[in-house]
Amino acid sequence: MGSPSYCSRCGTPWNTDLARCGSCGYERAISSTEDLWAPETPVNGSGNGFGNGSGGRVNHRMGGVTWGVKHIIAGIILVMLSLFTAAAVALVAGDLYPEQEDAVATWISVHLMALAIAGTVWYLGLRHTRFPLAVLRLSRVQRPRIRTVLLMFGVLAASLIATAIYSGIVEWLGADKLTAPVVESDIFFDGVAVILTFQALALITPISEELFFRGFIFRGLIPKVGPFGAMLISAAVFSGFHLSLGVLIPIFITGFLLAWLYWKTGSLWASIGAHAGQNALALIATALT
Repeated sequence: MGSPSYCSRCGTPWNTDLARCGSCGYERAISSTEDLWAPETPVNGSGNGFGNGSGGRVNHRMGGVTWGVKHIIAGIILVMLSLFTAAAVALVAGDLYPEQEDAVATWISVHLMALAIAGTVWYLGLRHTRFPLAVLRLSRVQRPRIRTVLLMFGVLAASLIATAIYSGIVEWLGADKLTAPVVESDIFFDGVAVILTFQALALITPISEELFFRGFIFRGLIPKVGPFGAMLISAAVFSGFHLSLGVLIPIFITGFLLAWLYWKTGSLWASIGAHAGQNALALIATALT
């Protein structure tokens, strides 16, 4: 007898002949098994629960993907090139509105990067997948479980505390080069248009970055290096993309926590929520001061 199947959303046993989960009502195509998981599916044998090449297991919330390391490397290169291209285009566009040059440049670069990331992830990873949102665990939004909400706020708090501790240590050491850069007030639009700043940095940025660093890189690395290794590598890439010495450590910690949250909850929405909360708090703090 084969392994029992369960709903990838709520974990309830699911009769594979049915198109709808009897517990949460989640629907799938009769011919698809991508919305199901089998508990503790082994990869390369059995082992220590970290899914590494020596014989770990893939977490039942994740399952397999259609892309691998070579696609991830290509994706990193493409997104890095897009980062510089978007910055150049944004600077030119910002010159057209000198009164709000930095705000306009930031808004445009954020949206250009989001488009570049979406296109990269789709072409290198999702275009061969019949149900891409199910693979990313990014299905339609429903009321989350209390446990997921608590974990999300826990990760947000842990990230903020880690950042505060890092800032305190750097200040105590007097290591000015390791000081995290502050959010510049020039990136805020004036008046009611400030909503556009929050829309770009507290909504679009978390969605696009979580899609790339957690949904694409972390998910793609799990079958090769296991969840813990994937957390470390994806966090390192996430930190490196911020191109600032002062944020390498705090961003690495945040990236690791967000990957852990994604792994633990099996939902990309959870890491998006924690990421959005941190960005929003940083923007609010800057606006108030």
